[in-house]
Amino acid sequence: MPDSTQHIVGVRLRNLGKINYYHSGGMRLEAGEYVVVESSRGPELGRVVIAPGQVVVNELGDDLPPILRLANDDDIWRFDGLAREGEELLPKARALAAEIGFQGHVEKTEFTLDRRRLSISFTSEERVEYRQLVRAASERFNVRVEARQVGARDRARLAGGYGVCGRELCCASWLATFPSISIRMAKEQDLSLNPQKISGLCGRLLCCLSYEDEGYKEMRKTLPKVGQRCSTPTGEGKVVAVNTLLRQVTLVVEGQRIEVRDRDLGTVVRWDPSSKAAEPPPSLTFEEAFDQGLIDHIPEEEPAGDAEWEPIEPGPGRGRLPAPAPRRVVKPRPVVTPASQPEQAEQAGDSRGRRRRGGAAQKARQAEPAPAAKPARSRTFRRSSGQDARSSPESPPTEASEPASGDGSQKQRSRRRGRRGGRRRGGQGGARQQD
Repeated sequence: MPDSTQHIVGVRLRNLGKINYYHSGGMRLEAGEYVVVESSRGPELGRVVIAPGQVVVNELGDDLPPILRLANDDDIWRFDGLAREGEELLPKARALAAEIGFQGHVEKTEFTLDRRRLSISFTSEERVEYRQLVRAASERFNVRVEARQVGARDRARLAGGYGVCGRELCCASWLATFPSISIRMAKEQDLSLNPQKISGLCGRLLCCLSYEDEGYKEMRKTLPKVGQRCSTPTGEGKVVAVNTLLRQVTLVVEGQRIEVRDRDLGTVVRWDPSSKAAEPPPSLTFEEAFDQGLIDHIPEEEPAGDAEWEPIEPGPGRGRLPAPAPRRVVKPRPVVTPASQPEQAEQAGDSRGRRRRGGAAQKARQAEPAPAAKPARSRTFRRSSGQDARSSPESPPTEASEPASGDGSQKQRSRRRGRRGGRRRGGQGGARQQD
């Protein structure tokens, strides 16, 4: 009798959808190939994920639907075109649902491979009546319509996105089925019970809480619980905190907090795993625990915490450490000898006298009244005709204010003479002209 598992093929119809099993019909199939199969909705395109001969136990029986044929390029192109058409139809379906007052939210619309049936997926907090939506969509789009309600996690899978870890959502990338999640998993992993930190985009508990749950359970079996009575060389203590990943326990012994590492648990620090309140067995040294067969070897002594380490001088050539910065050089103070004391005293007296005289002069200057501020003078230029400017380029502009006398007038004339020279070099003439 031939083996019944040699003809079973596992096919996934949609991305990350459920695996359906079919009869290979004698075709040689490999994982990753596309085939056309008949589903409850009609012909659909699927991908082989379990090849014939990879099924170990057949619990489905021999009555399996057959695979219709291998998918060709036309089937794949048609499938891609129908997927784009379904995405374009989604806004119209949402507008139709708003017209008829449908309480749910339409998430996705997709066609079968023969385009005879349209599937509408929607979400709703409560169970709603969707028969009116099916009738309205069938009349509007001239196709047979099937509606189904999905949950919040299915909505996140259909929408896609990125989680708090920065990677693509597990349900949208590789997770085929949703695991069962409880708040106890977060407590076992010592996570914050803040809903914003342990919830995903779907608003439910993170699926990744279940990934390490079994590992935390195994590690906690060899650690005492919070509130456990423990024996130590200095007396009995009580567990107040447990770090599962570091395998570190915090005890309170005679009012002092003591952190115990993994190497001392079970020997130096002992407890009764059957009950928190039970009297713990006496503490043992490593030699006594080795003689009793509790440990396989005596652990080596750990180095002291204040051990001196060789300093590494930073500089070029040591990875990316920068070169040492230039240090400030502090000059040593001169040594005072008895012979130099009189000279330094005289210099100090002279400097103090100068400071006193300078301070008196400064106070006198501050006591003098400030001179009155001179009114601001404005300078105006007389516009001359072009003929006058060409005939007398050196004629100075006249000022509206009174000319200053003495040295001030000479300085003003020298400044005006310099400006006239600059204008002659620039080709502007002796008079100021407008563009």
